[in-house]
Amino acid sequence: MLGPFGPPLPRPVFYGLAVGSVGGPLGLAALFVPSALAGAEASSGLIVLVGGLLFGFPVLAWYRYAKRVASAGGLYSFVEAAAGVWPARLHGAAWAVSYFLYLPSTMAYLLWDVLPVAFGRTGAVRAVLELLVPLAMVAGLVLWRTGMLAVVALAAVAQVALVGVLAGWEIVSAPVAPSFALHVPAPTAAQFAASVSLLFVCGSLPLYFGSELRRPTEDTSRALPMSIGTGAACALVAAVSLGSFAPALSAPVPGWQIANSLGGRPFAVAVLVGAVVSVLTLVLLEYVALTRLLHAMVGVGGRRAELGVGAAFVVSAALALIGPGAAYSDLLKPSLVALYFSEVVVFVAYPLFGEKIRARDVVVALVSSGLMVYGLYNLFR
Repeated sequence: MLGPFGPPLPRPVFYGLAVGSVGGPLGLAALFVPSALAGAEASSGLIVLVGGLLFGFPVLAWYRYAKRVASAGGLYSFVEAAAGVWPARLHGAAWAVSYFLYLPSTMAYLLWDVLPVAFGRTGAVRAVLELLVPLAMVAGLVLWRTGMLAVVALAAVAQVALVGVLAGWEIVSAPVAPSFALHVPAPTAAQFAASVSLLFVCGSLPLYFGSELRRPTEDTSRALPMSIGTGAACALVAAVSLGSFAPALSAPVPGWQIANSLGGRPFAVAVLVGAVVSVLTLVLLEYVALTRLLHAMVGVGGRRAELGVGAAFVVSAALALIGPGAAYSDLLKPSLVALYFSEVVVFVAYPLFGEKIRARDVVVALVSSGLMVYGLYNLFR
């Protein structure tokens, strides 16, 4: 049976995409988590463990929503079910702005900041890739949806394997136990843990595949804890020895520096390229989620949504070439402001999702929205 976006996705493909949405795994291990821990790397294991547990509160809210609501609208449909259409539109508009800003800026970040670490300044090739990669994503999704998403799911599994190799090499090369002790002031550790927790916020992207699954509520609710648990585990095993690699954490690509010191250039290239693929997976899933949200919010047909958002993605990537070196730094802050605000709406509405307001749901809402408010505070601090 065909839905608005094509035939149902095979369950293994969907679960692979869910794993790829959390960072993806190698992006967390090689780029984002080490950078977030710079200055507190002596307690890296403890901080990442607490950060992962802290994000369990948003997962609980999403999970309860997903047990009853699964559609192309994802979080938009959650808010609509809990609080009505206008709060949902407020959330959806902010969420769409956030991820649309993230698409071209992240492409520029990967090509101008990450790849040159291993391959030098490749000149005009970067400009070509800035346009070619979005075009390939759009064409692949429109012309070969299931096959392309299956390739992305396999890439996510390969990322987890590469994280295992990198983390295993780190662990046998450096002590682990000290990182689970508190070597920084407790308030500082709490701030770092909250920052690490926010790195998992893209784990909601699989929820936008709800209309493309044979068992939507069952698969989306199961995928959430599985995928975010996998991402958190990857982040933790890659972080437990970071105290021994402190100088690398301030580098543009910490994973490159660490892998190079452990296994030389070939291994470092594999880690860096894998991290690029990891973040590109996230970009693709954000593009897909935007098309599904457009369909759910305003009723645009599936193919028109993919082509419309895809055209805007390619045009915005071209515009990013005006100042590619600054695109990421200029657009990241407004993107995150919109994202955290949109999530606050999701969690404030959460206690209303049910026949009566329960105390435990209020606690989940307070902690989850508090995390997002902390993210906003941190951006303006």
